[in-house]
Amino acid sequence: MPIKAKIDSIINSLGSISIQDFVELSNFDEEGFYNSNEESKISTKGHFITSPEITPLFGYSICNQFIREFHGKDVHLLELGPGNGTLMSDIYYYLQSKNNNISQVSLLEKSTYFREKLKKKLSFNINFLNNLSEINLKKNEVLFVYSNEFFDSISSKQYIFKNNKFYEIKITKKNNTYELVYEKSLLSDYLKNFYSEYIFEDNDILEHSNLLINYLEDLKSILKYNFFFSATDYGYQKLPKKSTLRLVSNHKKIKLFDKFENIDYSFGVNFNLIENTFKKFNPILISQKELITKYLPNNFQKSSQKETNKAIEIISGKSFSDMGDSFNNISFFYNEKNF
Repeated sequence: MPIKAKIDSIINSLGSISIQDFVELSNFDEEGFYNSNEESKISTKGHFITSPEITPLFGYSICNQFIREFHGKDVHLLELGPGNGTLMSDIYYYLQSKNNNISQVSLLEKSTYFREKLKKKLSFNINFLNNLSEINLKKNEVLFVYSNEFFDSISSKQYIFKNNKFYEIKITKKNNTYELVYEKSLLSDYLKNFYSEYIFEDNDILEHSNLLINYLEDLKSILKYNFFFSATDYGYQKLPKKSTLRLVSNHKKIKLFDKFENIDYSFGVNFNLIENTFKKFNPILISQKELITKYLPNNFQKSSQKETNKAIEIISGKSFSDMGDSFNNISFFYNEKNF
């Protein structure tokens, strides 16, 4: 059944559908964007491009983050949302070239389409996880958890602030036309308390994701031994108080309800929430530009090759959607020798 038909069915049954459920259905349903049998999903010929698909130098830079804290250990790689597997391959082989032993590879991937693609592409053994609690942790390993544009795929509910209350923004359909409606929410007082450091005015928009909070709590539960965490994503430190929902199809931004098939939905990531969740590890938040500038391998920093320099400029400079400044990287670690 097409996504549009499934959304209509929910609206007909319940009267409306939340933004969160709408996006989850559109992205991860059996017929959703990430499960559709479309060969070029993430590529220049697909719907959007990511830094690892542009150059392996992005993955090398993340590896250097890790190597500065851990080296010569048994490494358990855990990638969140590996997609095509390009970043996984770059990191796996670069770490091996630096004399690190990859003892395990685990992948958290919801998409059946990408799981099958990864099985064919990657030549090493993979542990596919349905949830983080399934991971096999060993004390003698360093767990290296990383992701790129994973957290922005986790959907949020949206609320509007009016008359000192939060109302949930939902989607309904009237006279064959989709529209947004505001419904009373039992979470209004909870949200005001949860975001008490902020002052909200009428018509401010709040994005709150219980799915993201659950992911972070699950992540916290597996960070038991030596580990390094690095995540790069599009997001913010301070609540923007407006919608960050983005719809991309064929490398073009489109408006909500313009179409329902072959669309990537994403949200800006609340980095402040991640920082607060793991504050005991003193997280470091930098721009992607700073990530590349600081951790790019030395032999590439003064390259004379035009293609290499162009790739570096794209992922760290002011071109291609301003990747260097629009994306942030958050990292933190635990090394028992330093604690």
